[in-house]
Amino acid sequence: MADKDKMRRGLDRRSLLIGAAGGAVVAGGAGAGFVALDRTARKLRTPEAVEGGPAQIAESFADSRPSYETLTAPAADSPNLVVIVLDDVGFADLGCYGSEIATPNLDKLAARGLRYTNFRTTAMCSPTRASLMTGLNHHSAGMGWLADLDAGYPGYRGDMTLDAATMAEVLQDKGWATLHVGKWHVNVAHSNGAAGPYYNWPTSRGFERAYWFQGHSTDYYHPSEMLEGRAPVEPAKDASYYVLDDLSQRAIAYVHTQKALEPDRPFFLQVAYPAAHSPLQVPAADRDAYKGRYDAGWDVIRAERLKRQRELGVVPETTELPPLAPGVSPWDELSEVQKRTYARYMEVYAGLITRLDAAIGTLLDEIEAMGESDNTLVMLISDNGGSAEGTQTGTPNVFAAALGRPVPVEEAAKLHDVMGGDETFPHYPIGWACTSNTPFKLYKQYTHLGGVADPFIVSWPKGIAARGEIRDRFVHVIDLYPTVMEALRIERPAEYRGRKLKPLEGASIAATFGDPKAPTRTEQYFELGGQRAYMDGNWRLVTRHERGSDYDDDTWELYDLSKEVNEMTDLAAENPDKVKELLDKWNAAATRFNVFPLDDRNLVIKLGQDRQRRGQRNHWILKPPMDRIATHVAPQVLGFSHEFVVDVVRKPGAGDGVLFAAGSRHAGYVLFIHEGRLIYEQNMSPWVDRIESTEVLPEGKLQLRYVQTMTARPFEGGGALYLGDRKLAEKTFEHCVLTMSYDGFSLGADLGNRVSTLYEGHNPFQGELTQVEIRIDNEPFGPLETKRLVDGIAIKI
Repeated sequence: MADKDKMRRGLDRRSLLIGAAGGAVVAGGAGAGFVALDRTARKLRTPEAVEGGPAQIAESFADSRPSYETLTAPAADSPNLVVIVLDDVGFADLGCYGSEIATPNLDKLAARGLRYTNFRTTAMCSPTRASLMTGLNHHSAGMGWLADLDAGYPGYRGDMTLDAATMAEVLQDKGWATLHVGKWHVNVAHSNGAAGPYYNWPTSRGFERAYWFQGHSTDYYHPSEMLEGRAPVEPAKDASYYVLDDLSQRAIAYVHTQKALEPDRPFFLQVAYPAAHSPLQVPAADRDAYKGRYDAGWDVIRAERLKRQRELGVVPETTELPPLAPGVSPWDELSEVQKRTYARYMEVYAGLITRLDAAIGTLLDEIEAMGESDNTLVMLISDNGGSAEGTQTGTPNVFAAALGRPVPVEEAAKLHDVMGGDETFPHYPIGWACTSNTPFKLYKQYTHLGGVADPFIVSWPKGIAARGEIRDRFVHVIDLYPTVMEALRIERPAEYRGRKLKPLEGASIAATFGDPKAPTRTEQYFELGGQRAYMDGNWRLVTRHERGSDYDDDTWELYDLSKEVNEMTDLAAENPDKVKELLDKWNAAATRFNVFPLDDRNLVIKLGQDRQRRGQRNHWILKPPMDRIATHVAPQVLGFSHEFVVDVVRKPGAGDGVLFAAGSRHAGYVLFIHEGRLIYEQNMSPWVDRIESTEVLPEGKLQLRYVQTMTARPFEGGGALYLGDRKLAEKTFEHCVLTMSYDGFSLGADLGNRVSTLYEGHNPFQGELTQVEIRIDNEPFGPLETKRLVDGIAIKI
């Protein structure tokens, strides 16, 4: 028994030892497997990121820790921003500012927010846009005048300064999606071509996407110089195309796309419509909705607008109308043909404003349908007052009026039924510009209030409690940038991409959103083309400068705006000390903000001198295929003797079409083959000069030539057509076309609004176009030729 117990104890001890050893082996194996598995997992899984510091980098991925770049994101409740810029729309052109023109969508926008009655701009498009985008006075922004040329001085670069981060650049860096649609016109003209430079194009100045055009305006039916980013857009072929509708639809597409991809990211959308800048083009139904409405004339319509403005509280009850602008006759003194034709121009203009309102309404309604309206800050402005560029008589073709071949009223009257249609490029008479700017004096380009007083509407249902209220505090366009910064709760940086920025020169008016008595800035200088003004509280000093006269001879006027808001009673003689005080302040501001030297030269003169300074090419070789060449960088042949040499192959039964075209029927030239005959045409509708060969061209390889010889530059001369060295036809022109319209130069087709009515559409050449060579006698104009040019310009831009 004792032996058995002893044996059992020995077996239990041995079992225990064996079990322990076995357990150790199992445990060891499990531990080794865990280590191996952990090692494998470390190679597969992403290590925990470093928070707020640089990455920790070891030899292997498994032993390193990443640090991620994160995009800046706005606060969760950050609003969208929509800035809408109208062109040449006067203070009194919208219904909510006293107009008889139907603008229900803009009236609705005003009813949801605020109307400002003391908003001021710079009197011209490019300067206002540069100030809007930079928060700087226009001279500080390098845009003392139009964005067409560099005059060689800091205030007149014609190119928006890089020493300011645009509103889009700041908002993009803060996380907003940034989108631009429409007119740009803040980059110097010689950078407009496909070769750039691009540094001042929208997608280089903070806009992630842009559908846009450069320059003053566009053809509303055939805008041939549209761009998507940097790429040219194929011209629309739809007969129902209209540019205002297209811009709104593209803006909606941009917003839809952005919200589909990033629904939580706010957007900044800038929409710059060309309306109501000339050409005043609008479909017949919109125009004819106002048939007969303006037969009473501008005297009656101005008075009616002022009455409504008083009732709306847009101006004080005591406000009276100033006299019509110099050179404008009372309506009752006009002939019947003048009355009928001038009224028709205004019907076109009113229809255009209503169609513009509809385009804006389409955009705003879609933003509302998307559920974005309540938290979208909308700011709508016009860039300057109504325009007098239609001259005293109006014109069915603004280029004809500008370039020495005005259309008599009797000829314009013949276009009554098509005025505003594709056949015309019209602008209204100065009397209607006075009406647009009721109750203020003068118009665009002048620093009197008619040139700088503009509508300004703000709506932001979530951020502004007021509905339909009026604000009478002073606001200048440079104040909108800092206002946006405050409203969106972001700070403009002191530096941008390594460049120290100029300080903002405006001040936020966001406090006026909730408090109508909140103070705003009280001093501001004005200058454009020698026109000057200075505002200090209720005092306003202003002068009207005559181009070419001595600045010292200008007469300064002084107004107390607390008594009369529209510069009626000149108090300068009674207050010489105040005149001197404000003039000293103007000079100090002019020195500070790069206003000097004052420059009152005409646009055409400036452009010609700028091209001569930079050197005009006298020889071009063009080979297809190639893109359309933008207007400002296209071959400059008009006004000079020149020759086109065109090498083609006419194929059997396929030898017609356009060889080259520049501009449009409103101002342009084209060489084409029609029914086998070679034709050169220059067109400034309704004036047409055409040279036609009588014989049919042979088929096969040909060299065709067009030679233009000037006898008295820039308007007198003629042209001749050649097959090789053999002359086919020649003609002395009634009046040589001096410029092309907004349609650029195209090879092998007419890609803009057609130059000639002998063909339809683009009319591409059916054969083979090998090469076009251009030779130009570009000897600079002498004093006599320059005087002829100046004397022939009716629009005094």
